[in-house]
Amino acid sequence: MQSDRLIFMKVGNHANEPWDRILERKRREFETAGRVFWGYGGSACHPINQVQPFARMSIAQQGSITLVMEPVDSRADPLLMPATEFSRDGVFWEPLPMGINVTGSRFAFILGEILPGDLDLQLADYDVGIGPNRGRPAELYLKGRTDKACLVKTSSSRPKGASSVHRVGYSASLEEPFAVLLR
Repeated sequence: MQSDRLIFMKVGNHANEPWDRILERKRREFETAGRVFWGYGGSACHPINQVQPFARMSIAQQGSITLVMEPVDSRADPLLMPATEFSRDGVFWEPLPMGINVTGSRFAFILGEILPGDLDLQLADYDVGIGPNRGRPAELYLKGRTDKACLVKTSSSRPKGASSVHRVGYSASLEEPFAVLLR
Protein backbone atom coordinates (compact mmCIF):
# COMPACT_ATOMS: atom_id res chain seq x y z
CA MET A 1 0.00 0.00 0.00
CA GLN A 2 1.61 3.23 -1.14
CA SER A 3 -1.23 5.68 -0.74
CA ASP A 4 -0.69 9.41 -1.18
CA ARG A 5 -3.02 10.10 1.75
CA LEU A 6 -3.67 7.99 4.86
CA ILE A 7 -4.24 8.16 8.58
CA PHE A 8 -1.58 6.54 10.75
CA MET A 9 -2.19 5.37 14.32
CA LYS A 10 -0.20 3.52 16.97
CA VAL A 11 -2.42 0.91 18.66
CA GLY A 12 -2.16 -1.47 21.59
CA ASN A 13 -3.63 -2.39 24.96
CA HIS A 14 -6.27 0.10 26.14
CA ALA A 15 -8.36 0.55 29.29
CA ASN A 16 -7.11 -2.70 30.87
CA GLU A 17 -8.02 -4.68 27.75
CA PRO A 18 -5.29 -6.57 25.86
CA TRP A 19 -4.78 -5.78 22.16
CA ASP A 20 -5.88 -9.23 20.96
CA ARG A 21 -9.18 -8.96 22.86
CA ILE A 22 -9.80 -5.46 21.51
CA LEU A 23 -9.25 -6.71 17.98
CA GLU A 24 -11.59 -9.67 18.50
CA ARG A 25 -14.27 -7.41 20.02
CA LYS A 26 -13.98 -5.03 17.05
CA ARG A 27 -14.30 -7.96 14.62
CA ARG A 28 -17.57 -8.94 16.34
CA GLU A 29 -18.65 -5.30 16.25
CA PHE A 30 -18.15 -5.27 12.47
CA GLU A 31 -20.11 -8.51 12.07
CA THR A 32 -22.98 -7.15 14.19
CA ALA A 33 -23.12 -3.48 13.18
CA GLY A 34 -21.45 -3.50 9.75
CA ARG A 35 -18.88 -0.94 10.91
CA VAL A 36 -16.44 -0.30 13.72
CA PHE A 37 -16.20 2.69 16.04
CA TRP A 38 -12.45 2.83 16.81
CA GLY A 39 -12.09 4.99 19.92
CA TYR A 40 -9.26 7.43 20.52
CA GLY A 41 -8.42 10.59 22.43
CA GLY A 42 -5.83 13.34 22.55
CA SER A 43 -5.55 16.54 20.57
CA ALA A 44 -4.37 15.06 17.24
CA CYS A 45 -6.94 14.12 14.59
CA HIS A 46 -9.95 16.07 15.86
CA PRO A 47 -12.99 14.50 14.13
CA ILE A 48 -14.63 17.71 12.89
CA ASN A 49 -11.65 20.01 12.33
CA GLN A 50 -9.18 17.50 10.89
CA VAL A 51 -10.37 13.96 10.10
CA GLN A 52 -13.64 14.74 8.29
CA PRO A 53 -12.18 17.43 5.95
CA PHE A 54 -9.03 15.36 5.37
CA ALA A 55 -11.08 12.26 4.54
CA ARG A 56 -13.30 14.18 2.11
CA MET A 57 -10.24 15.64 0.32
CA SER A 58 -8.63 12.19 0.22
CA ILE A 59 -11.70 10.54 -1.28
CA ALA A 60 -11.95 13.31 -3.89
CA GLN A 61 -8.27 12.81 -4.82
CA GLN A 62 -7.75 9.06 -4.52
CA GLY A 63 -11.20 7.49 -4.07
CA SER A 64 -10.74 6.24 -0.50
CA ILE A 65 -8.98 6.85 2.79
CA THR A 66 -7.35 4.19 4.96
CA LEU A 67 -6.38 4.03 8.62
CA VAL A 68 -3.14 2.09 9.05
CA MET A 69 -2.29 0.73 12.51
CA GLU A 70 1.12 0.07 14.01
CA PRO A 71 0.89 -2.24 17.04
CA VAL A 72 3.00 -0.91 19.93
CA ASP A 73 3.44 -1.69 23.61
CA SER A 74 0.74 0.56 25.01
CA ARG A 75 -0.14 1.14 28.62
CA ALA A 76 -3.11 3.46 28.01
CA ASP A 77 -5.38 3.20 31.01
CA PRO A 78 -8.01 5.94 30.77
CA LEU A 79 -11.23 6.09 32.73
CA LEU A 80 -13.48 3.25 31.66
CA MET A 81 -16.54 5.35 30.93
CA PRO A 82 -18.44 3.72 28.06
CA ALA A 83 -19.77 6.06 25.40
CA THR A 84 -23.52 6.03 24.85
CA GLU A 85 -23.87 8.71 22.15
CA PHE A 86 -22.00 10.03 19.13
CA SER A 87 -22.10 13.24 17.10
CA ARG A 88 -20.91 14.03 13.59
CA ASP A 89 -20.96 17.79 14.20
CA GLY A 90 -20.94 18.45 17.97
CA VAL A 91 -24.53 19.72 17.84
CA PHE A 92 -26.80 16.74 17.18
CA TRP A 93 -26.24 13.58 19.21
CA GLU A 94 -27.44 10.04 18.45
CA PRO A 95 -27.32 6.82 20.47
CA LEU A 96 -24.48 4.48 19.55
CA PRO A 97 -25.72 1.80 17.14
CA MET A 98 -26.62 -1.60 18.58
CA GLY A 99 -23.50 -3.76 18.91
CA ILE A 100 -21.05 -0.83 19.19
CA ASN A 101 -18.94 -0.57 22.36
CA VAL A 102 -16.38 2.20 22.96
CA THR A 103 -14.79 2.85 26.35
CA GLY A 104 -12.37 5.49 27.59
CA SER A 105 -12.41 7.59 24.39
CA ARG A 106 -13.54 11.09 23.40
CA PHE A 107 -13.58 10.40 19.66
CA ALA A 108 -13.94 7.47 17.26
CA PHE A 109 -12.87 6.71 13.70
CA ILE A 110 -15.66 5.01 11.73
CA LEU A 111 -14.13 1.99 10.02
CA GLY A 112 -14.96 -0.87 7.74
CA GLU A 113 -13.49 -4.29 8.45
CA ILE A 114 -10.09 -4.29 10.16
CA LEU A 115 -7.70 -6.36 8.05
CA PRO A 116 -4.34 -7.83 9.08
CA GLY A 117 -1.30 -7.37 6.90
CA ASP A 118 2.35 -6.64 7.49
CA LEU A 119 3.60 -3.59 5.65
CA ASP A 120 6.63 -1.41 6.15
CA LEU A 121 5.55 2.23 6.03
CA GLN A 122 8.34 4.73 5.36
CA LEU A 123 7.32 7.77 7.44
CA ALA A 124 10.06 9.83 5.75
CA ASP A 125 7.79 9.77 2.67
CA TYR A 126 4.97 11.62 4.48
CA ASP A 127 4.09 14.96 6.05
CA VAL A 128 1.24 15.94 8.35
CA GLY A 129 -1.60 16.80 5.97
CA ILE A 130 -3.93 19.03 8.00
CA GLY A 131 -4.10 21.07 11.19
CA PRO A 132 -1.59 23.21 13.07
CA ASN A 133 1.32 20.86 12.21
CA ARG A 134 0.53 20.71 8.49
CA GLY A 135 3.70 20.19 6.46
CA ARG A 136 5.74 18.83 9.39
CA PRO A 137 7.62 15.62 8.54
CA ALA A 138 5.65 12.63 9.82
CA GLU A 139 8.65 10.92 11.41
CA LEU A 140 9.34 14.01 13.54
CA TYR A 141 5.69 14.59 14.41
CA LEU A 142 5.06 10.99 15.49
CA LYS A 143 7.98 10.81 17.91
CA GLY A 144 7.25 10.48 21.59
CA ARG A 145 3.65 10.43 22.79
CA THR A 146 1.98 11.57 19.56
CA ASP A 147 0.24 8.44 18.29
CA LYS A 148 -1.81 9.42 15.23
CA ALA A 149 -1.80 11.75 12.24
CA CYS A 150 -3.46 12.52 8.91
CA LEU A 151 -0.60 12.09 6.43
CA VAL A 152 0.11 13.10 2.85
CA LYS A 153 2.95 11.99 0.59
CA THR A 154 5.73 14.56 0.84
CA SER A 155 6.94 16.51 -2.16
CA SER A 156 10.45 16.88 -0.70
CA SER A 157 13.26 14.37 -0.86
CA ARG A 158 14.47 13.26 2.57
CA PRO A 159 17.10 10.80 3.67
CA LYS A 160 15.47 7.56 4.74
CA GLY A 161 16.80 5.83 7.83
CA ALA A 162 15.75 2.68 9.61
CA SER A 163 14.01 4.74 12.31
CA SER A 164 11.48 6.08 9.85
CA VAL A 165 10.25 2.59 8.90
CA HIS A 166 7.16 1.53 10.84
CA ARG A 167 5.57 -1.91 10.69
CA VAL A 168 1.86 -1.58 9.95
CA GLY A 169 0.02 -4.65 11.17
CA TYR A 170 -3.59 -3.73 10.42
CA SER A 171 -5.62 -1.41 8.22
CA ALA A 172 -9.23 -0.44 7.63
CA SER A 173 -11.05 1.90 5.30
CA LEU A 174 -12.66 4.96 6.87
CA GLU A 175 -16.39 5.11 6.29
CA GLU A 176 -18.74 8.10 6.26
CA PRO A 177 -18.79 10.19 8.51
CA PHE A 178 -15.09 9.14 9.03
CA ALA A 179 -14.80 10.26 12.68
CA VAL A 180 -17.19 11.36 15.42
CA LEU A 181 -17.33 12.86 18.89
CA LEU A 182 -18.36 10.58 21.77
CA ARG A 183 -20.02 11.08 25.13
